[in-house]
Amino acid sequence: MAIVTLTTDFGLSDSFVGIMKGVMLRINPDVTFVDITHEITPQNIRQAAYVIASAFDYFPKGSIHLSVVDPGVGTGRRPIAIYANGHYFVGPDNGLFTKILRRYKPADVVELENRKFMLPSVSNTFHGRDIFAPAAAWLSKGEPLNNFGSQAASPKLLDLPVQLQPTPNMIEGEVIHIDHFGNAITNITQNLVEHVGIELGSVSVEIAIKSHVIKEISPNYSVVKNAKKLSATFGSFDTLELFLRNSDACSSFDISIGDHVEIRFY
Repeated sequence: MAIVTLTTDFGLSDSFVGIMKGVMLRINPDVTFVDITHEITPQNIRQAAYVIASAFDYFPKGSIHLSVVDPGVGTGRRPIAIYANGHYFVGPDNGLFTKILRRYKPADVVELENRKFMLPSVSNTFHGRDIFAPAAAWLSKGEPLNNFGSQAASPKLLDLPVQLQPTPNMIEGEVIHIDHFGNAITNITQNLVEHVGIELGSVSVEIAIKSHVIKEISPNYSVVKNAKKLSATFGSFDTLELFLRNSDACSSFDISIGDHVEIRFY
């Protein structure tokens, strides 16, 4: 069974997603589609990079991950396909796959050049339909990656945030994503906390963001009784999340992507 996942900023009110699926079904009627999300904020490559990296590894090896968040469509940016960690990734060379390329080295990256694996007419505004969907479908049929084009040197990487050097007393990071519920997702992981020798529950903590200070890390969302209190937990992806129970923390506390976060231990 060939699986193609889709991550886009197209939304569902237009026909774009359905058309891409139709193109792929004409090439491989047996493909199975899984929609990761089509609600990426328009043109937000950083958000898409986070979503792709968070989701792909829950799928079987050999899955094809088609991602189209493409503000540079029709320009000189390259269309690429990647093989890394047993998965294929198809999309524009604009930094969407930064986390994949940094985490899994070496990765096999090719530029999509072979017109045999595109629609006969390639537009300047819808490469999702004309280039990326056909490439994903042909990959799902077992077409070797090197048949699509030549090796693509130096794929584009975003300047994504990384943790500053942690110490036993403090870890610094920042907000990298805001989810549908208004939770602020940071790049501080529980694994990183444990790596510096901190056993949660055995020390006191302070989490600081802007002028706000959180005094504990909650085991889940519902344990917090004060619905107006900014709180923190380690979420399902092992990352520190700042939340407001049953409400939108980022809107309520004016939290934005890129805001500096500190965890202090004492």
